[in-house]
Amino acid sequence: MYLKRIFKLREAPLLGGELHNYRMKPEISVCMIVKNEQDNITQCLSSVRDVADEIVVVDTGSCDNTLAIAQSFGAKVFSCPWEDNFSIPRNVSLEQALGEWILMLDADEHLDQESRTGVRELTRYHDVPGYRVLIQLHPEWTEMRSVRLFRNIPDLRFAGVYHEELRTTEDMRSKFIDTAIKLIHKPFSTEDFNRKYERNIRMLKKHISLYPNCIYQMLDLIRIYLETDALSEAETILSRVYQLINQEKFDERKRKFYLINYYQYKLKYLFKNNADSLSMLTLCEEALLVSPLCPLFLFEAAQLLYKLKFYEQAMDYFQRCLAFRNDNNFDRSIMFPKDMIGAKALSGLGYCFFRMHQYERADQFFKESYTLKKDDTIKAMISVSHLLAQRPQA
Repeated sequence: MYLKRIFKLREAPLLGGELHNYRMKPEISVCMIVKNEQDNITQCLSSVRDVADEIVVVDTGSCDNTLAIAQSFGAKVFSCPWEDNFSIPRNVSLEQALGEWILMLDADEHLDQESRTGVRELTRYHDVPGYRVLIQLHPEWTEMRSVRLFRNIPDLRFAGVYHEELRTTEDMRSKFIDTAIKLIHKPFSTEDFNRKYERNIRMLKKHISLYPNCIYQMLDLIRIYLETDALSEAETILSRVYQLINQEKFDERKRKFYLINYYQYKLKYLFKNNADSLSMLTLCEEALLVSPLCPLFLFEAAQLLYKLKFYEQAMDYFQRCLAFRNDNNFDRSIMFPKDMIGAKALSGLGYCFFRMHQYERADQFFKESYTLKKDDTIKAMISVSHLLAQRPQA
């Protein structure tokens, strides 16, 4: 149920002398780093109450009620000075954990209720180093994947000052398994972004000065530059990232991840620079060669084709987006609005049929779109297409 891919897995041995050692050691350690999270931590720890055999909380300078709440859940609390580096307290939490497995959470996340029994089921298997879970950053967007449940072994440690990565070997990375376990993140707000903007820029620049070829952190910096319309700075780093992707040797999964994120930010850069539709369409097609199962680029290509008045080609792309409506088999390297494989794709088909003067078909798709998401513009298009469909033929 919880495994996306099926592997030959063996349950952990529970016989003879190994039984005593297995039971004496905690099975799952929930590890967290915190600072002033009193508004979030109760929901987080409540969600793992029946999953965690121990809770390890590393504090980087709270001055509110965070630590008292954590201790009320029986958490082991440790302090770590803040050094503008998220990996340091992350790794401190791992060093203090006694469990066979680590479940890594942030205080503004919680474990989805339907996933709670699944976590313990997955830890029965001893020849799997870790699992990728789904991270929901916003209820209206698709989830991304991240390794958050993994074995407590010295080879698995975090690196990077911001949006830190779990570093491992290529061989071990290939053994991580995709699951349906879901962590739900508190939706980000503009206030959150503005409050942390200067800190995040400072940390990313610091990291890149130390590790000038770190693509992962460069992508983070590009995203922030684009969000703040620092387009010249974004363009410079985009060029550097593309150069590095083509120079360095990566395993297939990592190269694909870097490329898809590069294309996503490059497309956003072109939009902000009012680039011509054909250039943006070409970029979308390049991205789809790397990941044919990425709905974001299918949808953007469909919209660009519509803008260029290639309605039949646009319809094909909108239909390909809709194919993912009831199928989770799409690329989760990046997240995108769920409407792209739902209401917006349906309304896109409606607009194409409308422009082709096929008003009955347009009416059909506008109605389907409106059923999924109430939108006043689509409601008006339903009325217009219905009236035109009833109009006597010349």
